[in-house]
Amino acid sequence: MLKNMITIFIVMLSVAGSAGIGQAIAGNWIVGSMSIRNDAGHKEYGEYLSVFLVSQKNPVSANHCTGETNHQRKLDCINNCHLDFYKQFQQKQQQAGYLIAQTATSATGNFAFLNAPPGTYYVLVKFPALIDGYKVAWQEPVTVTPGRIGVVSLDEENLVLPKNRRR
Repeated sequence: MLKNMITIFIVMLSVAGSAGIGQAIAGNWIVGSMSIRNDAGHKEYGEYLSVFLVSQKNPVSANHCTGETNHQRKLDCINNCHLDFYKQFQQKQQQAGYLIAQTATSATGNFAFLNAPPGTYYVLVKFPALIDGYKVAWQEPVTVTPGRIGVVSLDEENLVLPKNRRR
């Protein structure tokens, strides 16, 4: 995590070099990182994945899947939840004011939204996002305050849907 934040800070300073440090620090930035742990417990970064900044939360839940005792049915249920989350985004992204910004992660799972307007938003990652073969989805709230940098860490603790991997 510290390595990711140092990388983000270096990226910020690089951008600041072209825009002036005062302007960069005073900008409305959101910086973040994305990773999960694989079955062996190793950290895997979300490499080159699309990340969206949206104005509204999408209803999503996989609670009805947790009671499923048949492994294949449980995987199918979670897969359908990922697909539904994707479909909701696809329908809403054309609505005025919904999609605020889009970016992509680096090879180490870092991302940034520069010059985001002040307000409360959601950092959203959806299907077909895969990390080490796992489907992942996040919808994490973030507030943009003038002159402050918002920090978002996307990991297992705040997945909006269970990670899913077919074997």
